[in-house]
Amino acid sequence: MSNQFDRVRAALAGTYDLERELGQGGMATVYLANDLKHDRQVAVKVLRPELAATIGSDRFLREVHIAASLTHPHILGLHDSGEAGDFLYYVMPFVEGESLRDRLTREGELPIHDAVRIVREVVDALAFAHERNVVHRDIKPDNVMVAGRHAMVTDFGVAKAVSEASGRQAITTAGVALGTPAYMAPEQAAADAVDHRADIYAVGALTYELLTGRPPFVGTTAQQVLAAHVREPAQPPSTLRAAIPPQLDRFVLKCLEKRAADRYQSADEMLRELEVLGTPSGGLTPTDTMPVTGVRLPIRTSRVAVVTGVTVALAVLGFLGWSSLRRGGLDVTVSGIRAITRDPVAELEPQVSPDGGEVAYVANVGFERHVLVRDLAGGRAITLTGDRPGTQLGVRWMPDGRSVAFVENSSTFVIPRFGGAVSVLVDGGTVWAVNERLLVYTRSDTLFARALAGGDSETAIPAPGEGVHSAALSPDGRRIAFVVGNSVFLRRGDVGNIARSAIWVANRETGESVAVLDDGNMNLSPAWLPDGRHLLFISNRDGQRDMYLVRLDGGGRAAGEPTRVTTGLEPASLSLSADGRTAVYTRLIFRSNLWAVPIPSRGIASVRDAKPVVQGTEILENHGISADGQWLAFDSDRGGNQDIYVRPLAGGEARRLTTDPAPDFHPDFSPDGSEIVFYSMRHGTRDLFLIRADGTGETRLTDWPGNEAHPSFSRDGLHIVYVASVPDGDKLFVISRTEIGAPWGAPRQLGPSEWGPARWSPDGREIAHSRHDGSVATMTLDGRSRTVFDAAAAGLDFIGDPVWSADGSTLYFDARANGVGAVFAVPAAGGTARPVVLIDDPRYSLAQNLTLYEGNLYVTLTEYDADVWTMELDY
Repeated sequence: MSNQFDRVRAALAGTYDLERELGQGGMATVYLANDLKHDRQVAVKVLRPELAATIGSDRFLREVHIAASLTHPHILGLHDSGEAGDFLYYVMPFVEGESLRDRLTREGELPIHDAVRIVREVVDALAFAHERNVVHRDIKPDNVMVAGRHAMVTDFGVAKAVSEASGRQAITTAGVALGTPAYMAPEQAAADAVDHRADIYAVGALTYELLTGRPPFVGTTAQQVLAAHVREPAQPPSTLRAAIPPQLDRFVLKCLEKRAADRYQSADEMLRELEVLGTPSGGLTPTDTMPVTGVRLPIRTSRVAVVTGVTVALAVLGFLGWSSLRRGGLDVTVSGIRAITRDPVAELEPQVSPDGGEVAYVANVGFERHVLVRDLAGGRAITLTGDRPGTQLGVRWMPDGRSVAFVENSSTFVIPRFGGAVSVLVDGGTVWAVNERLLVYTRSDTLFARALAGGDSETAIPAPGEGVHSAALSPDGRRIAFVVGNSVFLRRGDVGNIARSAIWVANRETGESVAVLDDGNMNLSPAWLPDGRHLLFISNRDGQRDMYLVRLDGGGRAAGEPTRVTTGLEPASLSLSADGRTAVYTRLIFRSNLWAVPIPSRGIASVRDAKPVVQGTEILENHGISADGQWLAFDSDRGGNQDIYVRPLAGGEARRLTTDPAPDFHPDFSPDGSEIVFYSMRHGTRDLFLIRADGTGETRLTDWPGNEAHPSFSRDGLHIVYVASVPDGDKLFVISRTEIGAPWGAPRQLGPSEWGPARWSPDGREIAHSRHDGSVATMTLDGRSRTVFDAAAAGLDFIGDPVWSADGSTLYFDARANGVGAVFAVPAAGGTARPVVLIDDPRYSLAQNLTLYEGNLYVTLTEYDADVWTMELDY
């Protein structure tokens, strides 16, 4: 323990209890401490003694006091500041994340869309500060914290206090007084007067480094770097990374102009520029791209109108272009695209009011979701259900626009738009659509319609299959569009699930339902245009989620192929106002990575104790570990498509095994590690495939009974158990071979009513799996089944696939209790389950893929962010 640590700890005793040093920078040393008054962890920054002596306490505390007034989602605020003994200090929240410097050191250059998102949030913070005449003066990776998916700027006010008390000599020798040489504007380097445009220059240097892995100017000494800022032109970042598009080059170089008058003149101006940058795939589309032809409405000749779309992560460029057939007549343009919410929580399922003036949505509040209403013109949101426990979902406006319906515990309620008494709308039913006369809702997976005025008369709407949801009434009320499949996309722990779904249309007068779009892709959120002949919907038919439009014939079938309306928008749900002029949508960004949590011998561990195994801006859903613990197999979209990868479990470069354009999932190693089984959608349905661990010899194993998934190798390598969807539900099947290398036999069903996914016991005698009735069970190859734990009776729901301990004595499974996820342990012989790992961080949800190896539980944790956006449709 250093002498300074002891002295600072003694000076702050009674107020803050220092635990350890977190790091050192050019201006200060950072300590982790406990705020004794508020019983919370904080970060205490103590200025270097020589700087403290130069600045003086009055000037320092004055500038820090100004910075403390800045309250913004992307500014790390100040709790406290002061003078203790010979030390000047300030106190910030302790953020469980890392600095941007740490990430750059670990990864080098960042994915382009990630870099744009981070820069957007930094500039958003600067715009807020500059409006209040606060200039940072030291924007650099060290002063940007990244926690979860969000960036926060630190140390506002400190650089100004230092710079006003120091001369240029202090900078060029210590690299701290006026800023940091690699990010300093020419006027800073020349010791001239600076204003907010010095921060704009620093953002350019920061962006340059995020994109290329190095700042725009480097040298062997600080003086060389400062001189380069003043005299040398910056090279376009694309000269170091060819994938950087011209528009992003132009943005960076304009920030780095030598003359302050030639740069962006405000952070707000930069924000407008950033709003037309970025795509989730990692590339950017220049603003001079040719318009994209979109929707074709048959009325009169028109022109193509293109509007650039914006996203919350600033990683999206949406080109929305709508045109008409040459037979004549309707111009449809899209404009006014803007974010309605930017809070650091997920806002989902937005619904625009009938008059297009307000939006209702649900937002994550801790582990719950509540209903909020916000005026589209601005202002603060009103929380309608904050005093109700649990979770509310599925908001819908009532036709008069004065009240909002929501779903809670499988029933639908109504509440006034400004809050008030709650009444029941449909007991035991989820309302999806409502107009002046009708309610459309689901109950027990059946679609119904009834009069809004009430009564006992309800009509069942013919709908194929299970998972019916997202119904929408046509403007005349005679037809109902609805989705079949992937009902968990926004509703449970599978947020963002890419399972396939179909869109159907039912005719209430004839009782006939027809398929508009089959389940070859994920098709969601149908919305009728006012003419009643077109459906706007969301699909991933061309890769990522975007909006499409399909024209219907008189019978409700698709009259031609859907037309893509947006590119790169990544919408998750869609709503149109009654006149079709205003649309609101959720922009959903999520990532899923692999973490390891040590299983405690006693007590309960927290997901906050998890250590990253695979971490990046990717979606990793499932994984498998070789029996010797040397290798990890996982599926990931890091290459733009969900493919199978392998890498050493201890870390290292990942090697891509599959390259088919269809997504591949859920790899599992053979016992000797030479083979990997997985499932894929490459033939239109889920099928099992086998591939050697070196990427050769890919073989299709199943094409029956129709959808096979979640495979698991037996311990002897002679059997693979999996889940298959058959007409009467999801069942366990097995395929077998007589010896390693022999052909695989025909699938065989195990038992009449089991579900899965399933895992083999260490001795190979039993298969652990979950059931639809909410229980953990085991089964033998001859079909004998036993119940291990009745989770439903214990108040748990949403059981994931169970895994065995190494000795076979314990089963681990994930479940939810009162909306909070956890991993539970239960004796394999049966008994009481106990939680061992809590998913007690609301930023994360636990996917269903667990693996156990040498006392570590490997879990897939999903983190997502969603904001509400709006756009205007002009006919």
